[in-house]
Amino acid sequence: MYAGESLAGAAGAGVAADRRPRLLALALLVSLALHALLLALLPILRAVHPSNFDPPPLTARLARPKPPPEPPKVEPPPPAPLPRAAAKPPRPAPAPAEPPAPILAVEPARQAVEAAPVVPAVPPPLAPPPAAARTEPAPAAATGPDPASVARFRLELMELARRYKRYPRIAQENNWEGRVELRIAYAETGAMSSVTVRKSAGRAVLDEEAQAMIRSAQAQVALPAALRGRAFTLEIPVEFSLKD
Repeated sequence: MYAGESLAGAAGAGVAADRRPRLLALALLVSLALHALLLALLPILRAVHPSNFDPPPLTARLARPKPPPEPPKVEPPPPAPLPRAAAKPPRPAPAPAEPPAPILAVEPARQAVEAAPVVPAVPPPLAPPPAAARTEPAPAAATGPDPASVARFRLELMELARRYKRYPRIAQENNWEGRVELRIAYAETGAMSSVTVRKSAGRAVLDEEAQAMIRSAQAQVALPAALRGRAFTLEIPVEFSLKD
C-alpha cells in the first residue's frame, strides 16, 4: 500500500516539473509580444496626440542688469568766513599850505671881455733820430757731452767695477739671483753726484752690493778731459748669478 502511494506521488512530481519550463517559456513569449505591440503602436499614438509626447520648448529671456546704486552725494563744507579787514586809521588832516616865498630877480653880471693879445705859435723842437738798436751776439748754446766719450768711460767703469764685485753670503745660502740696473749721475765738476737703483733685483742686499761696487770703482777711474765741465748720466746693469 505505501509503495503504491509513493509511486503515484513521484509521478505527480515529475509532471509538475515538466510544466514549469513550459509556463516560463509561455510567459516570456507573451511579454515579448506585448513589447512588440507597444513599439508598433507608439508612432501612431504620437501622430494622434503629439503634445502628450513632445515637451514644451524652453524659453529664456535675458534681463537687463540693474544699474548700481548712485553713491551718496557729499555736500561740500561751507566756506570759511573771510577775515575782516582791519579798520584803516583815519588820515591826518592836511597841514595848511605855506605861502610861496617871494622870488628874487637875479640880473646876470656883466663881465668885461678884454681882447687877449695874439701870441704866435712856436713849433715844437724836433726829436733826435732813434739810435740804432745794438745787436749783441747770443750766448752759444751749451753742448752736451760727446756720446763716444761717454760710451768709452762707461765701459771702463764697468770693467773696473767687476774687480770689486762681491756676492753676498746670505744671497748664496738662499740661492738669490737677480739683475740690478743702476743710474749714475755726474755733475759738471766731474764728481759723481748720485747712484740710484733704476730697477731692483728684488733683494735689498743685492741692490746695496751693486751700488757699493760702483762707488769703489769710481774712486779708481779717471774722468776723461772730453767729459770735464759736462753733466751726464750713465746706466749700468749688474748681474748676480750663482753660475758665474
